[in-house]
Amino acid sequence: MADHRMDAQRRKKARYTKKAYQRKRRRRLLLLAVVILAAVCAAAVFLKGREESPSSTEPPASRPQAETAPRETEPPRPQTGTTVIHVAAAGDLNVTDYVLENAAHENGYDFSQTFLDVAPIFSGADLALLNFEGNLSGGSYGYATGAAPLELPKALKAMGIDAVQTANSAAIRQGVSGLAATLEAFDHVGLMALGTFADSDDFDRTGGYEVVEVEGIRIALVAFTKGMDNLGLPAGSEDCVNLLYEDYSTDYKKVDTDRIERVLRNVREEQPDLTIAMVHWGSEYNEEISDSQKKICKQLQEGGVDVIVGTHPHLVQKVEYDPVKKTLVAWSLGDFFGDAVMAGTGYSIILDLEITRDNATGETFLSGWEYIPIFTLKPDQSAIGGHRVVRIREAMERYEAGFLGRVTEDAYGDMEYALGRIEKRVNPPKEPNK
Repeated sequence: MADHRMDAQRRKKARYTKKAYQRKRRRRLLLLAVVILAAVCAAAVFLKGREESPSSTEPPASRPQAETAPRETEPPRPQTGTTVIHVAAAGDLNVTDYVLENAAHENGYDFSQTFLDVAPIFSGADLALLNFEGNLSGGSYGYATGAAPLELPKALKAMGIDAVQTANSAAIRQGVSGLAATLEAFDHVGLMALGTFADSDDFDRTGGYEVVEVEGIRIALVAFTKGMDNLGLPAGSEDCVNLLYEDYSTDYKKVDTDRIERVLRNVREEQPDLTIAMVHWGSEYNEEISDSQKKICKQLQEGGVDVIVGTHPHLVQKVEYDPVKKTLVAWSLGDFFGDAVMAGTGYSIILDLEITRDNATGETFLSGWEYIPIFTLKPDQSAIGGHRVVRIREAMERYEAGFLGRVTEDAYGDMEYALGRIEKRVNPPKEPNK
């Protein structure tokens, strides 16, 4: 298992993300076509010259021989302009009994319609991330074990997801062996797992982070969790999960600054162009941001993190963008997909992060951001049924146009309410100066 995991990490460190690889392949094919065309043209010119030249095999006696001199090579021209890429980030995907029951069929599970409406967001991004709150350790599926069938990560891969945060509440619900099986399964599907490791050697090999390259921009991805459902890591497995607190199995009050800094130091030595941290923190169903979260946020930013993507509260919380420092903190994106039973958990956002590199200077920075509001539909909330996640604005437009398969009138009203709540949560009114 360890050897397999080591080979998997080496492969992941060496490859681009899927979309970047496809673009690189297209460029190679185009270059090959240009080379072939140039060769054909050169051959034609050569043959034409042979036809027009004298047939004598002796060179003319009067033709002077040119003196040879070293050729001056022009220095490479500096790149100009900018390169712009987009990163999509979503919140918690919760593996629950309800989620699996609604995807169950005679021959297994079918998630082909579950994410169909939001797939363009992820497939259109250059890099797509979300928090997978579950595991792939096999056995009995559902919330008690956190285990999901392989059809679920395959559906995520098909809709364009590139990497998933696995440092969360469900990381070791099936033990450390279940975690190792989960990492192997994600690697098999082609998804990069963030924040968890098969063993200490695995952590040492990776440094606790991953790096992906998109359009020549190198992005470091790190992930941390506040805890794992009050479970503790056994002796010898302390490095299997990137943790935020020393008391991660009890009170979540003492921030583990040393452990966090160890990972951030490794990332800085890598010298990426930009760093994104996915952080599983805060309190469930609570909008309050704790003092320890603020402390962690400060340490992450001072340690070189440009973007912080928060999950775990299951509710949308505020997004703070600093246009001067070019940093962003999304305290909680809410539930990307789940039961949608608790108030405020049926709607959330997907972040669209715009990253720009100045090709002349090499400076890379977060140049802007937007959010896409989404909604979890229950089977009885649309004409076509099914438990699925949809884009709110587009679903409301389909209802207003009277399209087939539109949502119900009640669902439309819920979405209209959700839009207002999301805006207030993402951009809360500023408190007056005291």
